[in-house]
Amino acid sequence: MKPFKLFGSKIHKYKLNNCLRESEIAEFEKFNNIKLPADYRNFIKYTGNGGVGPAYGLYKLEDWNLELEIENDNFLKTRFPYTEKWNSDFNGNTEDENFMDSEEFECWEQDYYNEKHVFGSIRVCHYGCAIYYFLVVSGVEKGNIWIDDRANDQGIYPLSTENKNRYNFTEWYNEWLNQSLIKLKINKH
Repeated sequence: MKPFKLFGSKIHKYKLNNCLRESEIAEFEKFNNIKLPADYRNFIKYTGNGGVGPAYGLYKLEDWNLELEIENDNFLKTRFPYTEKWNSDFNGNTEDENFMDSEEFECWEQDYYNEKHVFGSIRVCHYGCAIYYFLVVSGVEKGNIWIDDRANDQGIYPLSTENKNRYNFTEWYNEWLNQSLIKLKINKH
């Protein structure tokens, strides 16, 4: 029997990291002038600070900005800017085979990948192919899971159920857990 059947399990090895102490969480919140969503806060305090989870597993809180080049000192406390899916297509001349070398494309690309599009959020998981799940920590969408799929030209969008309800951290994690248990059970037979 293969021990790591689930996608990403070779990375997280079905293990959770040690929980954070209240003082560590409070220090993070004070430094960033935010209050983490209660369900996520309880998870990192009582369950684990990252580890086993969707895709390649959950990031530790201290890795919330992994692979982001953040320039704004108020990144987390600045309100997340969206309530609906956002994307921006390049409207320049794509017929020219060198369009990606143009100044116009460079300006568009710089804006498209700008940190302003994910203000007020923390990365919680890497799905693969430069797709990230993130948790909104400031603004109207606070507490909801969103997806950053700009690397595949799909923009930024909320993780939603079929009837457009948003997933909070606990719902997202529990959905993954339930689906994983079903897959493992099916593979067991």
